[in-house]
Amino acid sequence: MSFLSIFKKSNQQAQVKNKNRYYRLEGIPFFLLSPEDRDMKMKELSALLSQAEKGYIYISRKPDTYEFEGTKFPIITSSFNLITEKELDLETSEPPQRPKVTKEFAKYLQTDQGYAKVLVSYAYSTKILEGSLGRIDFKSLRPELFELVVQFQKISPLSVRNYLNSLEVKKQKMARYASSSVQVEEMLTRGSQLKKDLDEEAADPLKFRFVFIIHSKTVQELESLTRELIQVSQENGILLDIPCCAQREIYEIQGSVGYRVSSNVSLSKFYPLVGFSLTEPNGVFLGVDDKGAPIAINPYLSVNGRQNPHWAITGTTGAGKTTTGAVLIDRLRKAHDDIYVIIVDPMSNYNRFFQNEADLNIVFGDTDYLGLDPVSLANEGVISSGDIADFLIESYGIPAELRGILVSQLEQNKSLKELMDNLEDLASKKFASEYRKLENFLLNMTSGADKFVFQGRPPELKGKKFVILGLNTEDTRKKRLASTMLMLYAYSLINKLPRSVEKLILIDEAHFLFEYQSVAKIIAIIYRTARALRTSMITMTQLIQHYNMNNYSREAWQLADNKLILKQEKEAKDDLINLAHLSEEEIDYVLKSSRGRGILRTGAITTHIQIQLTDEEKERWRTE
Repeated sequence: MSFLSIFKKSNQQAQVKNKNRYYRLEGIPFFLLSPEDRDMKMKELSALLSQAEKGYIYISRKPDTYEFEGTKFPIITSSFNLITEKELDLETSEPPQRPKVTKEFAKYLQTDQGYAKVLVSYAYSTKILEGSLGRIDFKSLRPELFELVVQFQKISPLSVRNYLNSLEVKKQKMARYASSSVQVEEMLTRGSQLKKDLDEEAADPLKFRFVFIIHSKTVQELESLTRELIQVSQENGILLDIPCCAQREIYEIQGSVGYRVSSNVSLSKFYPLVGFSLTEPNGVFLGVDDKGAPIAINPYLSVNGRQNPHWAITGTTGAGKTTTGAVLIDRLRKAHDDIYVIIVDPMSNYNRFFQNEADLNIVFGDTDYLGLDPVSLANEGVISSGDIADFLIESYGIPAELRGILVSQLEQNKSLKELMDNLEDLASKKFASEYRKLENFLLNMTSGADKFVFQGRPPELKGKKFVILGLNTEDTRKKRLASTMLMLYAYSLINKLPRSVEKLILIDEAHFLFEYQSVAKIIAIIYRTARALRTSMITMTQLIQHYNMNNYSREAWQLADNKLILKQEKEAKDDLINLAHLSEEEIDYVLKSSRGRGILRTGAITTHIQIQLTDEEKERWRTE
């Protein structure tokens, strides 16, 4: 079932205890939905409130751990329940297990697990952001348990109409005597909205209240958490009060303190069901969302709308891009024993990260021969002769009129040496100036600085499951040529492996490649064809603009069903809008993100993510 389906149906009979029935609801990544999907979710919640008529939505969040390959990571577990007397076609759940009150004080409680404080909403801004209840969270301290109760009950439409009429009379009196107050103005504004809900939306009037309950081990922590909760709530337009001498009865969802009047339509705009746990079978744990829920993805599964295992990862210097790549590789290798991994790294970071783990770990310097023969690769059929020709044409400035001869020679010869010998032979004949021109353009491949890329013996990759091919050079041309050829060489090995085994090719600093259209085209081809080989292609760039350099780099971005956008510079705003289709709120999020924090899109799901590393991983994969 899609993550957009909040209310999972079941034919089970609801449990009845004190006439209450308990149903499970599902949280969603509300703030990363499109405006249309947000509207749909709010309409669903509005309908649910109307159908239930009376009861409360109970949400709890508490610290927990997620275990991956023997390591425990801190997460926050969230649960969402509806408690009502009505019988509904929803999945049932057990009653929430809550700490029991052992002693009541004027403004807090002692429980069998520590201390608790109850706060009730008593006033609201006239301008409430969508999902304001879901925006309330703790940053500095984490409570032992955080509970949110949205209590509601249908009331008589007639009594509400009378109330609205009384507000209209107040308004007329104020106009007559030219008097006003902020409080009355706010009442009029809310009354106007309520009248609009009833008249135009056929809404049901409700009385409601929001109850916030925080738990801690000590009274001191309780006070710190209270101050933070009051501040964050106020920033989201919700003012809180600490009811004196009514802590226990409100904690037990009783009493009449704090109720206000609204409608199911307006109440749904506070949308509290925010939080989405994304854990796929045999998934690789990457981190948590902004509510602390775990994110564990198996990119090789066609689930959640995902059609391929490819990735596009982008993040500015210091955003944690390279470290995230290391997390993905290391944990994939732990969870998927038979996976083949080949890394092409122009900066040789991964050579250092996995120094003692790779089956083959090579760093090529400026005068090291790589032995990567493009003619041989074209002859193998991994990439077409035409695409290899376009790469050589762009790299060596070969005139377009010589393309036909070049393609023909690539198809007729099995190695670069054989091609150059053949061109020399053809150029010596009469009326063969085109062959001489082509030979002159290609001379640098065998006699100039580029010979170190194309000549020699290539590294032996056969039988090696974890290969890291790094470069140690400041020459950007060599980085481009060598990275392109290493990528093609890696893909040639992938083509020779059984299709049933999982494979991965990672290209770091891919912006060296995307700026050349012929190379970007080759990358896009690999993105298109690698899926059939059960291969995950991962490109990583510093900025999202690098995926918008040409049609082929954009195609690579579009073809990747997993996209991770880490911190970006402000100059990236247009590309975040036009290429990534982020909203203003999402753009603000990535522009202000800290290390390892960003937006993840995998298939049909979009969620915030904070990459989580252990202390050992942080030390091993330090890039500065």
